[in-house]
Amino acid sequence: MRTAARIVVVALCATACKDDVALPTPGQQVAATPQLAFTPATVSVAQGATVTWNFGAVPHNVTFGAAAGRPADIPGQNTSVAVSRTFTQPGTFGYVCTLHPGMSGSVTVSPTPVPPGYLVSP
Repeated sequence: MRTAARIVVVALCATACKDDVALPTPGQQVAATPQLAFTPATVSVAQGATVTWNFGAVPHNVTFGAAAGRPADIPGQNTSVAVSRTFTQPGTFGYVCTLHPGMSGSVTVSPTPVPPGYLVSP
């Protein structure tokens, strides 16, 4: 009798979980400050996470060094805007503001294997 009850529970879960979605990957915020610094200068995220650069009144940009899997640069002279990039590959990605020599930072991305079937219902 217990085996039959387990089969029913598994079947109900399989039916109820058909609309499951993967857990969102948290990200980080970086401020490009008027003091010509990225704060924090170094951030660590999991693979698939998003980093958002918040640009204030002083224009800045983000140019990544040559590295496999790096995201697209944030070109131009950005002010009063937030721009995000998603990091899909593990590694350390250094970046600079080409408008202000010495203004640099880095994003370290760690691999995050997701166990098979690790889903959550909305």
